[in-house]
Amino acid sequence: MITGCESLDTPLVDRESDITFWDKPEDALAALNSCYPDLYGAEQFIFNESLSDNSYTRSNNGSLVRDIANGSYDASAPLVREVWNARFAGIRRCNILLDNIENVAGLSNELKERYRAEARVIRAYHYFILMNNFGDVPLVTQQISIEESMTIFRSPKQQVLQFILDELDESMGLPTSYPDTDKGRITKGAAMGLKARVLLCEERWNEVSAVCEDIINGEAGNIDLFNSYSGLFKPENKDNIEVLLNVEFMPLNREHNIQYFLIPPSLGGFAAISPTQELVDDYIMLNGNTIADPSYNELDPYSNRDPRLDATIIRHESQLENPDGTFTTIQTALGTGPDAIHYASNSTPTGYYVAKFYDKTARNLVNSGSNLILIRYADILLMYAEAKAELGQFTQNEWDMTIRKLRVRAGFTNDNALDYPAVSGSALIEIIRRERRSELAMEGLRLMDLRRWGNAEEKLNGWVHGMKTDEDAVDDGYVRVENRIFDPAKHYLWPVPQAERDLNSNISQNPNW
Repeated sequence: MITGCESLDTPLVDRESDITFWDKPEDALAALNSCYPDLYGAEQFIFNESLSDNSYTRSNNGSLVRDIANGSYDASAPLVREVWNARFAGIRRCNILLDNIENVAGLSNELKERYRAEARVIRAYHYFILMNNFGDVPLVTQQISIEESMTIFRSPKQQVLQFILDELDESMGLPTSYPDTDKGRITKGAAMGLKARVLLCEERWNEVSAVCEDIINGEAGNIDLFNSYSGLFKPENKDNIEVLLNVEFMPLNREHNIQYFLIPPSLGGFAAISPTQELVDDYIMLNGNTIADPSYNELDPYSNRDPRLDATIIRHESQLENPDGTFTTIQTALGTGPDAIHYASNSTPTGYYVAKFYDKTARNLVNSGSNLILIRYADILLMYAEAKAELGQFTQNEWDMTIRKLRVRAGFTNDNALDYPAVSGSALIEIIRRERRSELAMEGLRLMDLRRWGNAEEKLNGWVHGMKTDEDAVDDGYVRVENRIFDPAKHYLWPVPQAERDLNSNISQNPNW
């Protein structure tokens, strides 16, 4: 197989006008491989969580995100333009492959079809991100010249949506798995998982339910929950049974340094991403109740809580494993040392750091070869649960195969947490939404969820907080970190970058921008 031992990071020398480029099978593979790194940049993946109420960013790297989170941005915002440009650059690379692959001599029809399908799913992913952020966007399905790019119009969102769904349906002939030499390539499961997520954002509950049910029943291959919640993010468990789609990294050859932005200064980090108290408070108790339960002790807030809290968040007296197998106890309470809240400019402003992606094997505890998971089976179960609840079809059976299964994997044993709750309607949906937040925290999905639920103005307005310090009586002693602004008249969509409209007067703007 010519795909053997080929890195997904093989760069494409942009020579689509060079007639010698597309004359051998290796050229098609190189062009396809060049599409993969565009799926998601590591920094954007982790910083974008701070667009939501799950975290706050204080660093210069995160300033572009912070401006959007606090509402102080316009059509010239660098992050808005960066996302627009990066996604269309990725689309262009996919279009180059799709426009030229038929000309490659010596490439079997089977591989041509597979390469096309991989590129189509990647292109659909780009359009999904664009559609979610901007609504109507130009629908470009083949290579165009610079001159042509300055005359195109935005296509209606519904047209883009249908294109995405059609592309994914056309790609369902992909393999359900690959040999180790091709780990990380787009599978049928990735196409199905993406289709479910697209339909979820459109509240097409019957279709979401059907796609997720097909995955659960094995249509996507051997997909299931990994046996350890914290372990599924570790480098030694890359490409595990839970992963439907990820961004591949590899020690030395292709690493990311996002761990630097997540871990405490005592371990060489800089607190660029700090989970909020609002996120911490949403994790339930071991008995299945929220922190409104009388057993919750505000002075001992981390005891008897959902085990996923400690697997996701580094808090006061968390223990992190060092490369030599010993453990470091992290102190974040006020006045307890260099990792403490407000200690210095590189320490946490909320009292929390991020544990979920911690890689003790990272070079200098910074440069990691861990993958970034974009779609995993737990999300499929949660989408299925939500769809069934919205349809009024969520029963004991659906509970057992989704929420109970997730909680058992997380480490819950209390019957009250595991048994089907005696609630229905909005109360049941609220349980599923909280479960989604706790399971998927810091994985870049929270803003998408708030937008599709239509409650972003409730969650993204006002102060986000850090831990209780008793510094003053404001907000019961919980530290005020940032005052957020979300205007529902305009902020559900980002503005089209002004730079694009300066180049092409046919590109219209979103409402109220």
